[in-house]
Amino acid sequence: IRESLQVVRSRDPRIHRMPFLDAGHKLGGKKEGGGGSDYHALGAMEVICSSMAKTLQTALHPPDWLQGNYMAVRYEDLVVEPIKTLRQVYGFVNLAVSPEMEKFALNMTSGPGYSSKPFVVSARNATQALSAWRTALSYQQIKQVEEYCHQPMALLGYERVGSPEEVKDLSRTLLRKPRL
Repeated sequence: IRESLQVVRSRDPRIHRMPFLDAGHKLGGKKEGGGGSDYHALGAMEVICSSMAKTLQTALHPPDWLQGNYMAVRYEDLVVEPIKTLRQVYGFVNLAVSPEMEKFALNMTSGPGYSSKPFVVSARNATQALSAWRTALSYQQIKQVEEYCHQPMALLGYERVGSPEEVKDLSRTLLRKPRL
């Protein structure tokens, strides 16, 4: 709660947007339109996405001291190609990937386990967590995230959704090659 309040306090108080949570959402609180939980969710999203956009712009046009000293890794890349991505990360820091680490990465991203909670970290098929937002959020919520986060999303290669049907069509990827 303390960290959430710090994020919310850093939010521009002049900006007022529609509530993030749907009226019937279980986190909606007692007040009409979501109450305090909306304020916290929106404030955190606004601050985090703004900060991420600044960081990614710096990575896109790095100063001399930063060039070659960072690597951007998307969760989706780790899920889709865990061994390749793991080897790239380890290679970036001049380390060799052990067979045990490769086995661990495969188990964590495509293991036989199953979790009924999509964001719980356990041995499972990680594509469940990869697309959980597409079934957990409403179209209105997704559009609002895109409004706040369009800059970092574009740099990281995340496409915006065009319709509620597109969101629910899990056979369609919403990823393209990142600009970083």
